[in-house]
Amino acid sequence: MVETRVGAGTVVRGYPALVEEQDAKGGPVVALRVLGDASSQAVEHARGVRRLLLQEVGLAGARITSRWTGTQALTLAASPYRTTDALVADVQLAAVNALVPDAADVRDAAAYAKVRDRLRDELEDEVFRVVGHVVAVLTASRNLDGEIRAATSMALLNTLTDLRDQVAGLVHDGFVSQTPPRRLPHLVRYVRAASYRLEKAQSNPHRDAELAWRVHDVQQAYERALAAYAAGRPDPARAAELAEVRWLIEELRVSLFAQQLGTDGPVSEKRIRKSLEPGGW
Repeated sequence: MVETRVGAGTVVRGYPALVEEQDAKGGPVVALRVLGDASSQAVEHARGVRRLLLQEVGLAGARITSRWTGTQALTLAASPYRTTDALVADVQLAAVNALVPDAADVRDAAAYAKVRDRLRDELEDEVFRVVGHVVAVLTASRNLDGEIRAATSMALLNTLTDLRDQVAGLVHDGFVSQTPPRRLPHLVRYVRAASYRLEKAQSNPHRDAELAWRVHDVQQAYERALAAYAAGRPDPARAAELAEVRWLIEELRVSLFAQQLGTDGPVSEKRIRKSLEPGGW
């Protein structure tokens, strides 16, 4: 924190951070800025440090794509990213996110150099672990899309719309780095659970509608909690808890529609609602 006295007993405080910005061509750059809000300092600085690291040690795109198998290349070519270069860049950013979870704590040259040197040794292996997860979820998503297209019953209209919306929220341009590293391996399970749901819904659409209502009711409570948070004061702890709820709702879908796939820890509507209550955190 830095502060400046401006007279009459007034002190102006600022919070230095490396921040990610865009250059004139829309590309990512990193700048040193003094922020006016302490609550955003850690998040912005972590993002800036990771981007700076990636600019220094990032791999050439051809080095990554040349290791793809023919099947991987075909699957990744059908990703929602605009170009292969955009996908490769986002995969590398996701790998850095996973390898440097404590980027907000990197505050001096020595700490930065230590992280950078470690990243040089570990980045390529992590990139290909990420690629494996991306290929798996894109494959599952493609299979689900075919199943949705093959479903013709009007009784399934709401189910099909819900499934399309769910997958669009999971697999989209930018999804690889935007998905928390801990959750990225689980995306394929969420999409496979959607396939199980569709299979069951074809024989019992009324049961599917009942379960979907329960999920939507929790989803609406989550959206109200997000709106309430946005209207209040920033609170990093609360923001992190709400971010986790987004994934708990995906786990809830698995528990209701595809129990055979299992969940990542205990989950229930009651647990989620407790997290959403203003006094429950």
